[in-house]
Amino acid sequence: MSVEPMVFPAQLRLLPYASLFGLAFALTLGGILARPIESLSLFWPVNAVLAGVLLRYPRQANLAGFALVWLAMVAADLACGSAWSPALWLNLCNLSVVVTVWLLLSRLPRVHRRMRTPRGVLSVFAACAASAVVAASLACVMAAPWFQQSLQATWLAWFSEQFSTSVLVLPVLLTAPSARALVRSGAQAIRLAPLGVLLASLVVSILFGGPGAIAFPIAALLWCAWTYSPFLVSLLTFSAGSTLIVAVAQNLMHFSVPQSVPGVTTLMSARLGIAMLVLGPLVVACVSQANRSLLARLAHQATTDHLTGVLTRSAFTRRATALLDSRQQHAQALPLTLMMLDIDHFKSINDQHGHAVGDQVLRHFARTLQDQLHDGELLARLGGEEFVVMLPGLAPERASFSAERLRRAVQDLHVAQGDARLQITVSIGLDGCSENQQAPSLDELLARADQALYRAKAHGRNRVEQAEPQRQHG
Repeated sequence: MSVEPMVFPAQLRLLPYASLFGLAFALTLGGILARPIESLSLFWPVNAVLAGVLLRYPRQANLAGFALVWLAMVAADLACGSAWSPALWLNLCNLSVVVTVWLLLSRLPRVHRRMRTPRGVLSVFAACAASAVVAASLACVMAAPWFQQSLQATWLAWFSEQFSTSVLVLPVLLTAPSARALVRSGAQAIRLAPLGVLLASLVVSILFGGPGAIAFPIAALLWCAWTYSPFLVSLLTFSAGSTLIVAVAQNLMHFSVPQSVPGVTTLMSARLGIAMLVLGPLVVACVSQANRSLLARLAHQATTDHLTGVLTRSAFTRRATALLDSRQQHAQALPLTLMMLDIDHFKSINDQHGHAVGDQVLRHFARTLQDQLHDGELLARLGGEEFVVMLPGLAPERASFSAERLRRAVQDLHVAQGDARLQITVSIGLDGCSENQQAPSLDELLARADQALYRAKAHGRNRVEQAEPQRQHG
């Protein structure tokens, strides 16, 4: 019986393109309304935003998508009263930024494109510079009739604005986490000290003024880069950079440069300086994030058994010893139980079915135990098919019911093996101490529980045995 291919309605296939057109139109309209009359925009994020969106959602990054972006820009310009010629040619310069950034970054591996490596950060900076060069050059060729400046001044104005804006805006979009990850990270506490120092440094920059003042926030940004995620650092560099650009444009910082090069203005120099300043914090942010991820992986490998996902022997020893030490420090010591568990006839499972099936049995066994335990109870793999469980707050005489529950859960477990289902059982030995009773050392607990385990195996396996009373405190 043939299966008909799934066909989506035409309106569903066109919806992403319609959304792209609407986004480009809205961004361009907002940028036009916000810029000074008869002047280039102080801050034109349209091109960088659209390039970032197409890099994150590349299905519409094709000839039709780029054409729609250009038409949306032209439509917004015409809606604001622009003539046809400048609307067509100026927005072709804007489109060149989007296309150039996309062409240079779309073929990079995802880890670089999302700025998770220093190479990725430098690649984004290079793409921003290249796109600014292309846009400025096209503006000199096609848009010069609508500017009263020299070609050199026009090129510098376009380059400085496009480069600085792209460097500030594009990292925010490329490093942005998914909605789920953003909600999850939002619940975590954020250190406020670096943020407070950054705000203070921006205030000091504006009040102090002068060309060197744009560098005042760099130390605070580096602190933020060492503390926060790359996405949050990108947001902070965007906020700090745009604040400084506006302050220079409004002459709040008394920023001036000698006119050694004709056409170079204060704002051009400030834009380029600010754009270069944010490179350092972004590189530090990605390196810091990589270090944190590496340390987290190493910590996970050191504490978690790679096959079963439970604690390793060393991790269990540290945590169990800490529990015993904490128990001894309380005037009314809580009860505590330790169980040793061993899968019955595990060697024959490996011999008859192979080690791959044996590993599968170990994974299912560990998952079954984890499902039966509560928060605060420790489960570890000591080695091979031997596991240990520690139950704080539960006396041995009551823990036998918990041990029996674990035994039944394992007995009900069936591991698929071809057409058959493999049943496994477990033997359990337990020991511990009652309330207000001095606990032996961890080694003594393990030894006594191990003796009880061997007794369970000697009595027929698939059973629970408790350490003999005379050995608990002898």
